[in-house]
Amino acid sequence: MKKIICIIGLLAVLASCNQSEHTGQQKDESKEEKSLSKEQESNPKESKDRISKEEAVKLAVKQFEAYLPKILKTYDDGVIDLQDPHVGDFTGDGIEDVAIYWNIAPEGGNALIGQGLSLYKNDGHSVKVIAGYEPDYLFAFDTIKNGKIIVEKLEYTEEDGRCCPSIRTKHALTIKGSKVY
Repeated sequence: MKKIICIIGLLAVLASCNQSEHTGQQKDESKEEKSLSKEQESNPKESKDRISKEEAVKLAVKQFEAYLPKILKTYDDGVIDLQDPHVGDFTGDGIEDVAIYWNIAPEGGNALIGQGLSLYKNDGHSVKVIAGYEPDYLFAFDTIKNGKIIVEKLEYTEEDGRCCPSIRTKHALTIKGSKVY
């Protein structure tokens, strides 16, 4: 009889421990749900209808291609040689923007007669051109990192072949309004 009472007592203790653990889990889950809903309320940018990176790139490329004939006219009707989109947050709003690196070449030959970056701000719903960068020096796009667009200034030494400038200097671009430098 004592064994039966001990077993019943042990089962009662185990059942109450299991119940308190289940209640603790429910409290933790409700806390997590509340904190998630607060995060969503405090961060309206995290909306479900935000465009993807791929959609942002498609929109930026479409806008760039619509403006491209005007760019080509400034370069005596050269042809587009390179059109390379890159994504990263360079406006500091936490949403990845689009930078299109482009080169213009003459219709014959392999020289570059123009190059630049077209910068598009992504607000989560659409993209809008905010600036263009066409320096008076040769450059190569490097990366978008820590809110900055990094390019490499390229320079030739006397011994360098046309294909391969050997002096490469990293430069972080600054965006102020519609100006980039």
